[in-house]
Amino acid sequence: MRILITNDDGIGASGIKKLAEIVTKISDEVYIVAPSGQRSAVSHSITVGKALHIRRLPFPFGVKAAYSCSGMPADCVKAAVHAILPERPDVVISGINNGHNMGYDTIYSGTVAAAREAVYQGIKGIAVSAGRENYALADSCLERVLRDLMDRKISAHEIWNINFPDCGPEECMGIMETIPAAYPRYKDGFKVTAVSETEWELDLEDEVFEIAGTQTDFYATGHNFISVGKLECSVLRHMQRRDVNDWK
Repeated sequence: MRILITNDDGIGASGIKKLAEIVTKISDEVYIVAPSGQRSAVSHSITVGKALHIRRLPFPFGVKAAYSCSGMPADCVKAAVHAILPERPDVVISGINNGHNMGYDTIYSGTVAAAREAVYQGIKGIAVSAGRENYALADSCLERVLRDLMDRKISAHEIWNINFPDCGPEECMGIMETIPAAYPRYKDGFKVTAVSETEWELDLEDEVFEIAGTQTDFYATGHNFISVGKLECSVLRHMQRRDVNDWK
């Protein structure tokens, strides 16, 4: 199985290194194409009007090859599929993101967008996130979760979205299949500071929503479950694409 890894935190992030360490236990044909730097919350933006700069870099854990890309996470997938990799990947795994991607915050996520771009390219897509850069739980569980999801059937317009709770293996309550919560993690509030009579600064305030809905991703991670759910790429649901097939 040929696997492409990417992310939105950049090729130097600790999360993508941990993901590569785990995924190379699943396949001996793993490639990395990831942004050259931080690209969080860029959603599904792509680079237009200028060339992408690609650079091959050394990378640990026995990956076939690793490349940095000057563009966005979606650019990384598009460039990998159409210009960089010798053959199309069978699956794209994006992560491990530093911070959860749940509820409708997934709309803003570059991590999720990379997995979504995979589906647009007719390839299986998986997004992986954790609440913080503590990967003990991922070390103990992620390989098994990925193997399971890659063997399971999912519609051609959906991706898998995995979120790890902020706990270690001993506190984890198991895996919960979830639906995305119908709200963001943080309320859309701003602290307004006047700079002058005609200029203001707006700073987002970190007021969180209550964790509600026992089948939601927020509830699962808030109660120390690994959240595994499907996200719909709705633009594909209503289209007929001969090159997009259901997961086996």
